[in-house]
Amino acid sequence: MNLSYVVYDPTKNITALVTSPVPRAQQAAAANALMAQLPDVEQVGFLETPTLSGAAVRLQMMGGEFCGNATMSAAAYLSETGAAAHGGICFGGSVPLEVSGVRGVLRCNLEHRAEGGFFGTVAMPLPVSIRNSVALPLELKRRVYADLVEFPGITHCIVSTGELSREEVEAMIRPQFSVLCERLHTDACGILLYDAVASSFAPLVYVASTGSAVWESGCGSGSAAIGAYTADQANHARKESATSEISLRQPGGVIKVCAAMENGTFTALTITGCVRRCGSGTFTF
Repeated sequence: MNLSYVVYDPTKNITALVTSPVPRAQQAAAANALMAQLPDVEQVGFLETPTLSGAAVRLQMMGGEFCGNATMSAAAYLSETGAAAHGGICFGGSVPLEVSGVRGVLRCNLEHRAEGGFFGTVAMPLPVSIRNSVALPLELKRRVYADLVEFPGITHCIVSTGELSREEVEAMIRPQFSVLCERLHTDACGILLYDAVASSFAPLVYVASTGSAVWESGCGSGSAAIGAYTADQANHARKESATSEISLRQPGGVIKVCAAMENGTFTALTITGCVRRCGSGTFTF
């Protein structure tokens, strides 16, 4: 099977989008084959015919998870190829997409950058739950506590950089990622080493169906998780509705998160970052 792909760079979270049809049952294996061919690629999504009215395309991630950066990449691809007029409907700078891990149609707003590419703002799914100071359910030499932010299809574990080092994550967590996913009842899981003082974090993201664990250069859903967590903490402290913004540094650059809450409930959550096309090609699977 000869497959076409395009590669995008959203905050250095290098993302390949397979534009050729691939049966769902073969997508995980195809993703692993493409990532083996392109070592810089951190994740793979597949563009499919949408099933929901009003969506320009369906983005199916390699593990069925949701990914904000890949959503931004798919929107950029549609804008650049003119496919945002799919079905005879033109969406301008706001591209509606159907995305794995999320019900309904999401929108990504795009603005052209003077230096090329786009600024993309993605309306993220709202957190299912936020749990504070939870001991990771693993067999470890010592207890490690994290703040858990659950989204549809992925749960992020926010761990203070003073609680766990990158070397300890490699030694203690990576070998047990599949167990962690099972015990958290999720398809994908992230360990986010968060420095609150510097507003920065390093994300290690595991996808169960492909068995891949990657230190990502930029993580959209991880950024949304930290943004939601900090907004929730501020809401508890002030006991009032509020909109909060935070810019989060990660190895590949900065992603801005905006979270809105009313009466203790999230009403909106967006991420904004830069995305540009950086390659294309074909591979045999």
